[in-house]
Amino acid sequence: MLARLPLPAQLDRTIMTGSLVAGLVAGPILLILLALLAMGRISGVQLVFYAAAAVILFGAIGAVTISNVVHAAMCLIATLLGVAGIYLLLLTEFIALVQVLVYGGGVIILVLFGLMLTNAAADPVVTDGSQKPFAFGIGALLAGTFVAAMLSAQWGLTAPVLVPFRIFGERIFRDFSVPVIVVAILLDIAFTGAFVNARRPEASETTEAAK
Repeated sequence: MLARLPLPAQLDRTIMTGSLVAGLVAGPILLILLALLAMGRISGVQLVFYAAAAVILFGAIGAVTISNVVHAAMCLIATLLGVAGIYLLLLTEFIALVQVLVYGGGVIILVLFGLMLTNAAADPVVTDGSQKPFAFGIGALLAGTFVAAMLSAQWGLTAPVLVPFRIFGERIFRDFSVPVIVVAILLDIAFTGAFVNARRPEASETTEAAK
């Protein structure tokens, strides 16, 4: 069926490989979760949680292991959508919507445009560097913090609390307006810097350089 579609051969291979990997990995997990749901061992909310957790885990692994930037960005989008699903389970629809619109849409597009404009593929590939010990230390510190937070958290059943959107708007645009503006300025500077660095030299500059 894919051979009849007017798609490039590379896209066909990507679809076939991605579908095969997703089926081999997600199929058994989904079957196990459905079996546990049918036996009454887990609830529907737990099923959605485990499914979203699997999407987050495998999407994050793909984002850091795939060499193709576009494919890694797609894996990162899947991870962010899984996080949005967790927010929905916590009855925080506004944060889930922001997660999809801002991170799943805006930030990923900004990253892709920045990488495309700066011609990152032409840069030399660095396989080792002096920052690895520092990165390992930061990663171990974050992992320890997450583990400590999980062990000290109270995992009891709590009543859901619905917060009106009006309060979100007041907190974002009145109490936290300065951080929002600072983040917007930083993103604008990053995009502008990528555009300036990727600007091709004009014909006169090229001629003078050749002389």
